[in-house]
Amino acid sequence: MKKLKPLLLGLALGALGGVVGFWGARHGLKSSGTAHWGKPQLLGLLALLPVAWLVAVGLHELGHALAGRLQGFRLHWLTVGPLMWRRQSTGHLGFEWNRNLNTAGGLALSVPPDDVRLRERFRVFTAGGPLGSLGWTALALGVFSQLPPPMQSTVPAGALALSGGISLLLFVVTLLPFQAGGFASDGMRLLNLSRRGPKQELEVAMLTATVRSMAGVRPRELSRPALEAAAALPVQHPFNAYVAYYLYLHHLDAGDPEEAGRQLAHYREHLEQQPAALQASGWLEAAFFSAAYEHDAKAARAYQARAVINAHTPAEQPFRVEAALARLEGDAARARTQAEAALRELPRNLSQGSARLYEEWLRDTVRWAEQKADT
Repeated sequence: MKKLKPLLLGLALGALGGVVGFWGARHGLKSSGTAHWGKPQLLGLLALLPVAWLVAVGLHELGHALAGRLQGFRLHWLTVGPLMWRRQSTGHLGFEWNRNLNTAGGLALSVPPDDVRLRERFRVFTAGGPLGSLGWTALALGVFSQLPPPMQSTVPAGALALSGGISLLLFVVTLLPFQAGGFASDGMRLLNLSRRGPKQELEVAMLTATVRSMAGVRPRELSRPALEAAAALPVQHPFNAYVAYYLYLHHLDAGDPEEAGRQLAHYREHLEQQPAALQASGWLEAAFFSAAYEHDAKAARAYQARAVINAHTPAEQPFRVEAALARLEGDAARARTQAEAALRELPRNLSQGSARLYEEWLRDTVRWAEQKADT
């Protein structure tokens, strides 16, 4: 049920927004003295409701993307219902079908190239979504209100009003501060980024580590004191888990697998509180660590089985896990094949900092497999 919460929320917003838009359309028609809508028109509106919802959600997410663009952010993926555009290894955005219910309500991932003024820039990025919804509400309902009464009674005009109503509801609801399915609403993020306190410190620390990692900074070069200070903040928030994850990577890259294991265990304890689309990556990382560093194939297989791989899972991860398991089991041929497959996918990894750590391990695995084959 947790995986369905964001989708159900989106559908509920769509249905309620449809009611609002339809009420507005009916009210406008009634006041203009036009005839009552017949059954064919109502069925036509019902058929166009998913399209009206997709347009409203899409413009909300585009609002985020455009606001991020104004702040120098780079768009990495944009999800609107079953539609998804993701940046490919070529550097261009490519279209894919989104099959993950957890992100069907809409998602925009944009990242700045540096960590300068992160709090202020992410506030602008976050506000872009609700502003996009407000802009489409004004445009859609404004155009509808200016149409001649006979045109207002057409199905396309009614669908325009429906989309405007859905967009108005998105504007209102996304500004409410709440957490659902591991995602924070725009209102919650704006509140955290605007109000001084431990939640703001935690979010800024997480954003700083994420931005630096995506820019290619190795995990061992991330500020350990800053991450530990964020982990010690007296606040319970999903971002606590992300801080533990970066501490895990830091210690692993620094050659301290024992402490890395402790941080990974802390991250794993809170993994189910994260967005379902991102949980697969966490379970696969646990499987990799169990196989490569703890030499526990049984635990690795158990973690691997819990990972529901989706479009948001780093493409190299499943291959890296299989390479670690094959190496643990002494299967040189399979270890080499899987490691080489992971190396081919590493350039697509969003976190190029951690990719440098994994590249070293994968190349070492290829050398191990070659030496084992020679002997």
